[in-house]
Amino acid sequence: MKSRSPIMQTAPLKMVGSNNFGRYPKISVEQTYNMIVSDDWLVDYAGYKKVATIGGTGRGLFSSTRLGKMIAVIDNVVYAIGTNLVPSPIGNLNTYSGDAFIDEDVQNHVGICDKQTIWIYDYAANTFKEAYTTTPPAPGVGSDLDFIPNYIAFHDGRFIATGKSKSSNSTYWRLSDPSNQNTKFPNASAYVGLFQTKPDSPVAVFRFPGKGNLIFVMGRSVTEPWYDLGLRLFPYQKNTSYNLDYGCLNPATIAFNDNIVVWLAANEKSGPFIAYTMGGEIVPISNDGIDFKLSELQHPENSYGFLFKQDGHLFYQITFPQDNLTYTYDFNTKRFYTLCDPMMNYHIAKRCVFFNNTYYFLSFQDGNLYELSTKYTDADGEEIPRIRIPPTFRLPDSSPFIVNNISFPIEQGNPQNNPEGNIPRADLSISNNGGESFGSSVGMNLNPVGKRKNRFIYWNLGYSNEITPQLRFWGKGRFVVGNGTMDYYQ
Repeated sequence: MKSRSPIMQTAPLKMVGSNNFGRYPKISVEQTYNMIVSDDWLVDYAGYKKVATIGGTGRGLFSSTRLGKMIAVIDNVVYAIGTNLVPSPIGNLNTYSGDAFIDEDVQNHVGICDKQTIWIYDYAANTFKEAYTTTPPAPGVGSDLDFIPNYIAFHDGRFIATGKSKSSNSTYWRLSDPSNQNTKFPNASAYVGLFQTKPDSPVAVFRFPGKGNLIFVMGRSVTEPWYDLGLRLFPYQKNTSYNLDYGCLNPATIAFNDNIVVWLAANEKSGPFIAYTMGGEIVPISNDGIDFKLSELQHPENSYGFLFKQDGHLFYQITFPQDNLTYTYDFNTKRFYTLCDPMMNYHIAKRCVFFNNTYYFLSFQDGNLYELSTKYTDADGEEIPRIRIPPTFRLPDSSPFIVNNISFPIEQGNPQNNPEGNIPRADLSISNNGGESFGSSVGMNLNPVGKRKNRFIYWNLGYSNEITPQLRFWGKGRFVVGNGTMDYYQ
């Protein structure tokens, strides 16, 4: 009797996707590293290049609209960086580590809070001095502030800071006196604000983008909206109809752009999660897998976040250095992705600002200044790990099958794929245990320049009752990957 050929069946191969992993690998291990979804194709996340060598511990970075320069805090030195990207020291702090928060007013001042005191850089007078409560301190004498500040922002003509009293356990938010050129923070009822909703301590206060006279005062477990009504006794009045019942785990995760504010939220009854608001209710942007991952973090308080726009997509990038983890969330497509450096550790960007029509960031690793842009397809000359793990494939009854091949379209043969003669490659490894472990990789080079056939295919992937492919793309050029298919038979 003549044997019959097996009946080949085709299943979709979801090469285009984001992080949809579950609590456990058996549920899902779907994940994407250093790539994003654009127009239903998988493309590169932005690469970066070092543009200024400074060195040290990067603490803060700010883009001054009025001065037309970036302000960077590295170790205890404050630098001004213009369009020539040459750092020029403008002052020294008394601290060498810890976060530094920066903002500017409309009186030619840049305020810098190093969580010990507040420094005022007057770029019109070219002076760098400490803020005060009663008497301007003499150089080297020490701070005259009667509170220890931990955040600074500007709103409606004045600096606003949060902090703790030096003489008691009182915590509050303080207003500067505009008539004293925003260098004085008086200890009087017209300049001191208190939390009212919960017994909490304010850790940050900032103007809400696009909402005029609205500010948010954030604590550890609650956020209060206040409005500047120009009142005589105290200019701000709390919104009595609502508040956000979550605070901020670390003010370094607060980022705002357009009409949105994003941060790492928490309260006294809830663990950390990523959230945003547009001035109304709080909206969680985590999913089951991300929430589970965040719940396992050992040091979620050591975290940093910023907003970044790539080709019209608005991303929130958050890093947990001690837990060696970086995620980015695309507000346009509502998807999470994983980012890493060339060694598969957390992404090196700590603070990022938009300046001179591009984005720059300070690095966690070396305190140098880098440009972040899609015009770079490598990590300052090193290959960026680009990995896609599609969902695990199983038949409804979990019966075994044999995979004949998987294939997917990929851009090949363009100079952008093969810069400086670099030959890109795609490696495939397979898991037959639901993503618990993957076997050895099998690699194939992509086509050289001029050979633009777009189909990429792997044959004879074996016998299994579930299969999870992992694709890793090697090269210093760009990658453009589409959805594929898997042919199998029983």
